[in-house]
Order: sequence, then C-alpha cells, then structure tokens
Amino acid sequence: MTHELDDLFAQARGAEVPGDDLVARVLADAETVQAELATPAAPAGGGWIAGLLSSIGGWVGAGGLVAATSAGLLIGVYAPDTVDNILGGQLSELGLVSQDDLLPGLTYLLPGEGE
Repeated sequence: MTHELDDLFAQARGAEVPGDDLVARVLADAETVQAELATPAAPAGGGWIAGLLSSIGGWVGAGGLVAATSAGLLIGVYAPDTVDNILGGQLSELGLVSQDDLLPGLTYLLPGEGE
C-alpha cells in the first residue's frame, strides 16, 4: 500500500504546474461567484419580542424557561412539608430539614405577640 501511495505522490510532484493565465481566470471566476452569493441583509423589524426570543435561544429556550419557572413556582407555592411528604420524608430523614422548620409559626405577625 505504501508503495502505491509513493508512486502517486511521485506522479503528483512531476505534474505540470498550471499557467498564470489559468490561475488568473480561476480567481476571477471565484470573485464573480462570491459576489453573487453575498449574504443578504437581515430583515428589518421583528420587534422586541423577536429580539428577546432570539437572545434566549428561540422558542426552545423560551419553553425551557417556562418549564423552569413553573417548577420553581410550584415548589415555592407548596410548602416544604408538602414537598417532604411527596418525597416520603426523605428530606427529614437525611436531616436536611427538621419538622419544626417546615411550618414556622406566624404568631409574630399578630399584635402583641412575638415581642
């Protein structure tokens, strides 16, 4: 296999070098094609919503943001004791939260209490 490659490389080294006129024509043709394929200008407008969506990754990013926001809202709305009950008391067993901390009293908000 290496002998075949060596023979091919030797033939390529001995190949005829293209003339200057051929190189000039190829480069002129390349410039013409590049000018025809120039990038068109971005469409104007779209508004601030389009800009916001493109900055967060389009509709996929917006969907992920909505999912994360919804999950955070649900976890925040449901008290930690509810989350602990859903998890079967695992947070309390691991010592991450104590039952006393899950439902703090609100008596300090009443007048004359918690002074």
